[in-house]
Amino acid sequence: MKKQHLFTLDVELVRQLHREVARGFRSNYVERAIRKALNDESFDIEDVATLDLLADLTYRKELPEWFKNQLRLVRKELDKEFYS
Repeated sequence: MKKQHLFTLDVELVRQLHREVARGFRSNYVERAIRKALNDESFDIEDVATLDLLADLTYRKELPEWFKNQLRLVRKELDKEFYS
């Protein structure tokens, strides 16, 4: 039995899916892609944006305050538009 859910996808992504995957196989294609992503246990630190990582570290409770201040300085240097 299959359960139908509605998800929002980028229009360009859907257009590419329609161009590259034959009609009748699209649901299977998407299902396989989702299962692969969920089963994939590999993590690559390169997938995390530097600014996101710095923001997360800045608000960790267990880090000393001097370290958080250093992180804020680095973040300010990397994201000058945000701090202007």
